[in-house]
Amino acid sequence: MRVINRCKVISTRFLFVLILQVVVVSSMAQTDLIKLKQVIEEDSTLLNGLAGYDAPVRNDILIVAQHPEVLNRLKDQQEAAQQSFQNIIGDYDRDTQFGIYELSRYPDLIKELTIQGKLKKKEIENIILSYPEDIHEAALKYGRKCYKALASIEHLNEKNQKGFDDLISKYDTDFQASIKRLIDTPEVLSTMAENIEFTRLAGSVYKQYPEDVDAKLEVLHNQIKAQKEQELADYQEELKEDPEAYQEMLNAAEQFAAEEMSNKSITDPVTKEVEVVHVNHYSYWYGYPYWYSYPYWRPYPWYYHTGFYYGPRGVVFIGMPSYWYVGWHHRYYPNRYPHLTYHYYRHSYRHPHSYYNFNRTVNVNIKNNMNIDRSNLARIDNNRGKIIPRQWPSQRPVARPDARPSARPEARPATRPSTRPTQPTQRPSTRPSTRPTQPTTKPSTGPATRPSTPTTRPATRPAPRTNYNNYRSNESFRQSWSRPSTPAARPAARPSGGFRRR
Repeated sequence: MRVINRCKVISTRFLFVLILQVVVVSSMAQTDLIKLKQVIEEDSTLLNGLAGYDAPVRNDILIVAQHPEVLNRLKDQQEAAQQSFQNIIGDYDRDTQFGIYELSRYPDLIKELTIQGKLKKKEIENIILSYPEDIHEAALKYGRKCYKALASIEHLNEKNQKGFDDLISKYDTDFQASIKRLIDTPEVLSTMAENIEFTRLAGSVYKQYPEDVDAKLEVLHNQIKAQKEQELADYQEELKEDPEAYQEMLNAAEQFAAEEMSNKSITDPVTKEVEVVHVNHYSYWYGYPYWYSYPYWRPYPWYYHTGFYYGPRGVVFIGMPSYWYVGWHHRYYPNRYPHLTYHYYRHSYRHPHSYYNFNRTVNVNIKNNMNIDRSNLARIDNNRGKIIPRQWPSQRPVARPDARPSARPEARPATRPSTRPTQPTQRPSTRPSTRPTQPTTKPSTGPATRPSTPTTRPATRPAPRTNYNNYRSNESFRQSWSRPSTPAARPAARPSGGFRRR
């Protein structure tokens, strides 16, 4: 009888502890829900950025977000790996460092280049046949020259993989599968770690109310998608109504492709391959080149930045111009394409709550750019019927802001993007923040007018390659999921050191 009574006491205590735990967890969940609502009220871009992803990506984010301690430890491992990587390449010049960064996008290639010792040129030529053409030059140039560095990086790759596997091994299979997928979208994983409180709150609330969270995010996702499609349609319609701005859009894109993208010509038609071919991102462990002053995880081609390309039947719009592209335009040619500048300003005015975050691009590169001839913009606005009811400052700089330098910089290799600075800069002490991105809208076809005097026309070239992965991942620097800690210190529109110009 005593044994039975004792069992009853133990059972009662266990039940009490269990009920207490449920109450505590429920209380914590309610508290986190309140905190999450407060965060969203302060800055809805965090929620909008999350909702912008397709459901599978959102699901991975919210599963991983339930274990923020993993993200903290993963961030520590990442920072240690970045430091080790930079120590390996630190004694090389900037061009060589860039080449090694490019090779780091292909860890399997590094393994093949080092696993059997230092290879001969012919052996490297045979290996690279199974890899995209954009990495061939770097592999041939640095496969032998930097063999020791590449061998050290291969050893570091193995160390990183083992540390990652050990870290996640204690968690359930769903979590492991989700975080493995996210590590292949480093802009997402990095952003989650840099906004750890929002991430923690989202994961906590999702754990308690998964169906409600999924439903609300799906509704918001569809709203964002519909609004972005409408805005992009308006953007195209505004261009059709302004033939001068449309022609300047084509001319500026041609110049941008020639100067910044290794003499690409925008009139080379892009096939449907544009939406399905994969673009290798920089390694999560080592990041993009350390001298870049904003996130640049994926080296996309020129038409990603201009927002359109030439398809078989004419111009196809795929999105809004990128932060980088608008920055290039207004840093070096603020008054060369005035009708296009006015078009950007007018579109921003007509869409004050753009999910493309285009207003921030305009604010930094047009509204706050005193090199722009605002009196000319005022004249254009007056000819358009004074669409923008604002006072335009009339002052203009004494020196012509878009005067080109007399000396041309040295030509760069075909694999180098223009974001590389021309002069070495000091490495940043902290990594810049990254932002996940919004989903792309379906391309639509516009008029097929072409530039009258293209600057460069290569003879033959395979179709440019990219993969928007349903959300244009490289828009991280302009699509606001994360909030920059010091927005005033952000660059105008590019990695530090200058756009390459010739």
